[in-house]
Amino acid sequence: GSADSKLMKGARFRWLNEQLYTQPSASAFEQFSSAPELYEAYHDGFRDQVRKWPQNPVDLMVGWLRGQKTSLVVADFGCGDARVAALAKQRVHSFDLVAANERVTACDMAHVPLDDESVDVAIFCLSLMGTNVSDFVREAWRVLRPGGVLKIAEVKSRIRSLKRFTGALRNLGFDLVDADESNTMFVMLDLQKAADREPGWVEVTLDPCLYKKR
Repeated sequence: GSADSKLMKGARFRWLNEQLYTQPSASAFEQFSSAPELYEAYHDGFRDQVRKWPQNPVDLMVGWLRGQKTSLVVADFGCGDARVAALAKQRVHSFDLVAANERVTACDMAHVPLDDESVDVAIFCLSLMGTNVSDFVREAWRVLRPGGVLKIAEVKSRIRSLKRFTGALRNLGFDLVDADESNTMFVMLDLQKAADREPGWVEVTLDPCLYKKR
């Protein structure tokens, strides 16, 4: 019955989740491009997880953008169904492994089709997945204008040491402006692209977010 299919869905979601965390983005892009229904199954499961949270970080990103100039250009890395682009007044470039709708450009997030220094804000909302997270951060550095803003929302359990994580981000060319740990499930970071240095070659390590069997 429906309980069985729910279990099947849960098992499939956990498997897909593991796939995304344990391979580089280029191979995830290949895997999901050849089977977009897998991506859909992953996002269904992901939405079910986030629905249980007191707050959805996407809404916080949108709320923040509402208070900013509408002339800003935004890049949303790992945008899912591109909710930020749907709700924000700014121009938003939305990227993910699969185009869930017409707002999304399908690509490997380590190589987005944007010019150097072409955006004001880069967003990673629960999307630092894969074994090459540093490549994503370096790509955000490439497309951001000097002084541009990097906003990261990430699951708390993935960050063993916030100090070490922000230290690695600093090494990759971003200065920490604010860290908000008030949410039970995730941490929100505001960083600024440093004008005075290039990104180094440090690895950013985050624990995989492995969901327990329900």
